[in-house]
Amino acid sequence: MTTRWLVLLGLGCALGCSKKPAPPHRTEPWLAHPSASAGNGGVEAPLGFHFTDESSVRFTLLGKKGKVSGRVPLALGNSALGLDPRDLKNSNASVEVDLTKLSVDAEALPSGVEGDTPTALALQWLELGPEVAHEKRQAFASARFELVSLESSSSTTLDLGPRRAKSRVRATVVGTLLLHGFRAPVRCDVVLAPLDTPAGTPPRLSIRSVGALVVPLGPHDIVARSASGMSDPLATARSVEWVGKNVKVEFELVADADAGPPAHN
Repeated sequence: MTTRWLVLLGLGCALGCSKKPAPPHRTEPWLAHPSASAGNGGVEAPLGFHFTDESSVRFTLLGKKGKVSGRVPLALGNSALGLDPRDLKNSNASVEVDLTKLSVDAEALPSGVEGDTPTALALQWLELGPEVAHEKRQAFASARFELVSLESSSSTTLDLGPRRAKSRVRATVVGTLLLHGFRAPVRCDVVLAPLDTPAGTPPRLSIRSVGALVVPLGPHDIVARSASGMSDPLATARSVEWVGKNVKVEFELVADADAGPPAHN
């Protein structure tokens, strides 16, 4: 199936978020069909973009008694963006993060949470522990976002011409997240902003989350597990006060325009 526009990971990624006074948008299906618009600072063809290692995807798990945060890198070779600056709804994207390389900020686990290091514990919850069968580890090694649609709340076009540094668009990206073998609809508000580049060079683009993407752990069967991947209901219940039931994902993706034809997924 052809997907359309982008944005996160993630992710990330990877795990799920908190319940705070002003919660970010929750995951839910929502398709939008913005109107087309012409004219875009001289950039008339759809462009293919590749993401760079300047991209950042961070996650936070928040419980009543604790907070766990970390980051996860993009799988650059498996992520791409096709953007039509004249009509953003015609854009498409696929973003993949490498869960095997996630890292948790804290070096010590909070009291009441049993396990090895925070990073090792996170990998076990994702069935990426050292004793999990190789085939299963491969199946769960990444999380993948596929763009379904994009709704722009400020403009249906993005200026990538000579004045591009002053152009930015706030939009909502809608898609699906495949995480730990389960696919779920997600949506997130983002800001699309061209980055400064030398005259005559291809455009660069920043895609930054506004608020956060919230992913619940339960629907993706992300629970406390042993190194072999065996679920532990008691440890899961004990951990809720420290890690909560959701992961909040925030990101800034940096992409360079390709020299060749636009990407399609």
